[in-house]
Amino acid sequence: MVTVNLNTKVLPTSHRVYMVRPGSGYHLRQAFVENHAIAPDLAGLSVRDGKRPRDSKKIVAQIKRARAMAEWVRTEETRAEKIPPSKLAKWKGGENPPRLGMYRNIADEILHQLPKGTLIYVPNPNFTEDAMFGELVGAEEARVKFNGTGHRSQFTYLGRKLTNVKFLPMRKLPKAFFPPMKKRNWTFEMDTISAELLYRQYYGDFEIVGRKSITEIKVTKSRVYAPDLAIVGAVTNLVDQTIRRLEVQDAEMISLLDVVFLAPENDAPVIHANLGSSGEVLVEAVRRHSARVVKVLLVLAVVYTGHEIWHMVENNELSLGNSQAILGVGVEDLAETQQLTYDFVRSTGRDSLNEIVGIVREFHDRTGGNVDATIIVDE
Repeated sequence: MVTVNLNTKVLPTSHRVYMVRPGSGYHLRQAFVENHAIAPDLAGLSVRDGKRPRDSKKIVAQIKRARAMAEWVRTEETRAEKIPPSKLAKWKGGENPPRLGMYRNIADEILHQLPKGTLIYVPNPNFTEDAMFGELVGAEEARVKFNGTGHRSQFTYLGRKLTNVKFLPMRKLPKAFFPPMKKRNWTFEMDTISAELLYRQYYGDFEIVGRKSITEIKVTKSRVYAPDLAIVGAVTNLVDQTIRRLEVQDAEMISLLDVVFLAPENDAPVIHANLGSSGEVLVEAVRRHSARVVKVLLVLAVVYTGHEIWHMVENNELSLGNSQAILGVGVEDLAETQQLTYDFVRSTGRDSLNEIVGIVREFHDRTGGNVDATIIVDE
């Protein structure tokens, strides 16, 4: 049995992307980067693991102290004064600072409310450098404490860890990611369109359950030619058109050459390419799951001939899995992809499939193109 692990990130439709500003004047950015964590800009904040900041009896006094420390460090003149007392007892009673509720809510949002897996964007004020991205750990996991930098190095900050941290060039981000940086918001949720544009860069391969699937083809060779992109487009169209004809029980099958000259349909897959040298090609399918079938074909073509793939399908010896699927989600989609793969192979025919796989293998050899999937052989 041959099993293809698609290794495709599965995202729920509720998946969110948040910008988290790394403190006033971006003073916490380096601390965020070094610790792979985010934190509210509240020096000295201390809330027990698992407890919500808004439910802490000491939260008001802690915010008072933090805001006093923020005022103290603001200018050279204020730093010449005595540093505000660190003992919390000194901050009980008295007037509350302006926007107390806002600070409490943001601390609660960052450290507890935002769900596990939320994609976090930490901007860089220098547009020629990298922004940090990562997925939030669960609110129940241990929080981290780290020191600030510069004049704030004597202060500690309470943070929440990020996993799968990546650094992406600010210049490659969608334009919608820049206006929120000019606001004073500590957190800002990106809109759906901007979020999906980011998913392409952060995840590469991903699927939004019930909405769309995207396959990333990474190209590693220094020279890439126009016909190489045409091959990806032709194979993608062939898979998609074959699936479409099977859906409507159209007995007329088409060839790789035929699809090159077909006019695009509204629900046809879309290809996003960053080529000319090493880069990537993204195959995006909204209605039919052709992007997933293309991925299966691309990974198998590196190892097997079309004849071998044909025999796997005929003997029911090809199965699909996905190590990045959400538990209990996407099971039906995966089964459908396997069935569509079988249908495509059988409809294409043994010899035609061998020709197509040969062309795909030449694409691999010439461009270094590969997909993030693995093959497991069970003898």
